Amino acid sequence: MHPNSEADLEMITGTAATQRRVAEARTHGPLLWQRTGTVGTELVLRDGLAAGVVTGAIVVGGRQPYTSRWHADLDGNWRVRALTVTTEGNGWRRNLALSRTAKGAWSCGVEESGTVDAPPAGIEDVSRLDNDAVVLLADSPIFQTWAMRSLQLNPGEVPKSTPAIRVRMPWLTVAPGEATFHRVSDIKLRVSGDGPAVSYDLDPEGIVTYQAGRLRIAH
Repeated sequence: MHPNSEADLEMITGTAATQRRVAEARTHGPLLWQRTGTVGTELVLRDGLAAGVVTGAIVVGGRQPYTSRWHADLDGNWRVRALTVTTEGNGWRRNLALSRTAKGAWSCGVEESGTVDAPPAGIEDVSRLDNDAVVLLADSPIFQTWAMRSLQLNPGEVPKSTPAIRVRMPWLTVAPGEATFHRVSDIKLRVSGDGPAVSYDLDPEGIVTYQAGRLRIAH
């Protein structure tokens, strides 16, 4: 046996473990995206005290400026099992709490204050939400990465369809439906099912880095 083989193996194993930790950390944050269609940013951070909990802070300008803060609780398969979102604009504020119950069904609670000409938050009939749905927060790219991981998509495989729950921003309207994910290559993801298909650029870890005319990663 080579005198350094055990040390080399330990170094290689340690490096791989470190890379896994880094990948997991980046998938939970810290990550920063810039909006390119309007003035805006989104910062995603891992919760330092609760495993699997991730927070996001959003500032958006333009014709309907607003701020938002969200908290997502992920299970071991990268599926969102609870999401709370607060959005606030000039003279209005909305809160949404979406979570799976112990039996797997969804619950949804909302609060609204102020006056604004917009659709109501939440969903009237929560039974329309599929128990196995992935959750997609509009214009928040980390949710696309989590959905892709939960579906275990590999580059070049056939597209996979899944029930989806879309939370539309900034009004926090909850819309059930279906989404189809296609990891076209290592660095390209295509998502369809809610209007025109959307293509995203990915980094080697599957994190969304760019959407034409909408966003790009800054960190």
